[in-house]
Amino acid sequence: MYRVAVCDDDKKTAELVASIIRECNPALMTECFTSGEELLENYQPCQAVFLDIDMNGMNGIETGMRIREMDKSVKIVYLTAYRDYVAGAFRVHAFQYLIKPVNRQEISQVLKDIFDYLHTSKGEVLDFQTGQGLLCLPVEEIYYFEYLSRKVQIVTENGRYTMQEKIGSVAERMEPFGFSMPHQSFVVNMLHVKNVLTGRILLDNGMEIPLAQKKQKVWKQELLNYLAGRLEGKRE
Repeated sequence: MYRVAVCDDDKKTAELVASIIRECNPALMTECFTSGEELLENYQPCQAVFLDIDMNGMNGIETGMRIREMDKSVKIVYLTAYRDYVAGAFRVHAFQYLIKPVNRQEISQVLKDIFDYLHTSKGEVLDFQTGQGLLCLPVEEIYYFEYLSRKVQIVTENGRYTMQEKIGSVAERMEPFGFSMPHQSFVVNMLHVKNVLTGRILLDNGMEIPLAQKKQKVWKQELLNYLAGRLEGKRE
C-alpha cells in the first residue's frame, strides 16, 4: 500500500493537507505529524512527505535531510509561506515546493506527478475515476473487477471502489496488464490466480470468483499463455 506523510506544526494545516490528499486518492494511507521529531520517530518508508519548512524545534530542512538518510527514494514536497526557503529545499533534493496557503489543484497535480514517476520505477500505476474520487492504483494491487448493480466494483487488497463503467470497456483497458474475463461480470488479474477449480477461480488472497462453463477451456488457455509469458520474462 502506498503511504503519504504530512508534517506541519500547525495541526489545522496538516489536517487540511491530509484531507485534500485523501480526497484526491482515498487508496493512499495518509498520516499526520506536528513536528519533525515526531515524524522521524515514527517514520515508515513512504512514497511522499509533505513537509513544512518553518517549524518549531527541528525545521523542515533538517528533518528532510534526516529523512533522506533513511529513505533515498521518498519524494519530499515542501510547504512554505516564504519563497526564500526554496534554495534550502534543494539541498535535500526536494521533489516540489508549494507556497502556502496550498489548494486542492496544486496538491492534486503534485500527486499526479509523483505517481507518473512511479510508473517508470515501480511498475504500472493506473488512474480510475470512481465515486470516491480519482484513484491511482498499482496494477498489482488490483485483484479483480466485478460488474454489480450497473456499476463496476474495483476489488483491491485495501478495499472496494465503485465506478460508472462498462465491464467490457474495463476488460479491454486492462488486457495489456495481464487481466482476463473468465465470466461476463468479472475481469480478473491473472497475477493473483492461485488455482482453477470446476466453475470457479481461487485467488491468492482466498477470494473466489466464478468461471463461466462455456469459457473454461478458452480461459484456462489464456492463463497458461500468461504464465508462460511471465516465465519467459524472468528468463531474459
